[in-house]
Amino acid sequence: MSDSALATVKILSPHKNKRTKKIVGVAIHCMAGNLSVETCGKVFQSREASSNYGIGSDGRIGLYVHESDRSWCTSSAEVDHRAVTIEVANTKNGDPWPISDKAYSSLISLLVDICVRNKIDSLRWKANKSYGTS
Repeated sequence: MSDSALATVKILSPHKNKRTKKIVGVAIHCMAGNLSVETCGKVFQSREASSNYGIGSDGRIGLYVHESDRSWCTSSAEVDHRAVTIEVANTKNGDPWPISDKAYSSLISLLVDICVRNKIDSLRWKANKSYGTS
């Protein structure tokens, strides 16, 4: 299992476990702030949380937890074991939690890369965590 070559910043978090399930999808989460990939990586050094990747508003991608490991992102161990997790910076705080065009473009590129490397045929939006158990 490899990591994305699109990640240009690497700040590995200690908050992870060995992945025990096959990767079947992706969980995208908002940072709830306009954090750089470096700042998000630093947050994951001290908080008991992490994600596999982060994307800043400038479009840069950071690696925080290797894909071979389970991040602590979704509050569901079952989902985190089956998903590559991505935190995306928001340009404004509050609903609808907008992201920049650069972050959106990088997110699409990263999703394609993850799907190709992990042989995921398609991604479907689900507004719940049930896919982690099916």
